[in-house]
Amino acid sequence: MPVFDMTEKNFLDHPVWDVFTFGLPPVAIDIMIKLDRIDFSEAYSRAVFFNDDTLQIRTIHRNDLIAAKKLAGRAKDQNDLENLM
Repeated sequence: MPVFDMTEKNFLDHPVWDVFTFGLPPVAIDIMIKLDRIDFSEAYSRAVFFNDDTLQIRTIHRNDLIAAKKLAGRAKDQNDLENLM
């Protein structure tokens, strides 16, 4: 996604963009806006918090991340699953 087009509307409700990557691998953060076949409310309730100094970061629970990657079935997700399990 082009950085110059980062608006609240595009971030929350773009018809195509559902993952935003900040940084460059291996030091990158993906923000996923949608997960197919994963109920947001349930996943949100299981979220895990990490604290870095005064910054609290909410992340998807490991089990939900594994489920999402299994459902996606892409080669890069399969590689991630090998490292998560």
